[in-house]
Amino acid sequence: MLEYLHFPLWIVKDAAWFAALHITAYKIYFQYISLIFAIPTISITLYLIAVSRSRFLRLENTLIALWLMANTGWMLSELFEFPLTLWSACCFSIGLIIAPYYTRQLIRNRGALSAGFDTVATEEASEQN
Repeated sequence: MLEYLHFPLWIVKDAAWFAALHITAYKIYFQYISLIFAIPTISITLYLIAVSRSRFLRLENTLIALWLMANTGWMLSELFEFPLTLWSACCFSIGLIIAPYYTRQLIRNRGALSAGFDTVATEEASEQN
């Protein structure tokens, strides 16, 4: 269940970011809401990397974490004027470099993925033994 929790948190973070840019009367509130929601969103994704049972899921969560960190850096540079655009560009770039490998693994595991992610973890564990 935890692997799905970061998505609604991310949506609230991005919605608050958008609101902070366009609703000037409550800008400060939306800025801090977006910051508050960014912290658990990234934390959950980093935790999922640490507890992933398969290399495939670890790779997937790493891509998500890179995107979230880049997205949050971009948000912080826009809302709080922190100089994080280079950080964001680096995270996005690393994700773009890793994405083709992830896509290759996704296509390779297509049959296992239709049966569920646990199958991927089971197959990888049996390959290692």
